[in-house]
Amino acid sequence: MKTNEFSSFRQLLSEVHLKAFGEPLSPLTHGKAHALSWLIEEATGQVLSYKTLLNYTRAALGEPRARVNPNTSTLAILVRYLRDKMPDNDVIAWNDYCRTVAQ
Repeated sequence: MKTNEFSSFRQLLSEVHLKAFGEPLSPLTHGKAHALSWLIEEATGQVLSYKTLLNYTRAALGEPRARVNPNTSTLAILVRYLRDKMPDNDVIAWNDYCRTVAQ
């Protein structure tokens, strides 16, 4: 992940956590990771592994950036969980999100 995208990644995880649990980003427990995976699938129809969500959250909370390298499709799923009307194209969805965070 590019350094300039990492802040958008961290913001995305913070917003996803806030929407799902109504609280600031914090380490996910095993149960919360499963719940978040289920919430995302219910909202988007797409599956994200609870282990992926655990790893992403750890990275967003400060583990070295080199340990996480999410693909654009996964990031787009998280963006779609937050926002209802996002483009179907994953690259456009992620880039639109990054652009709004940068403003």
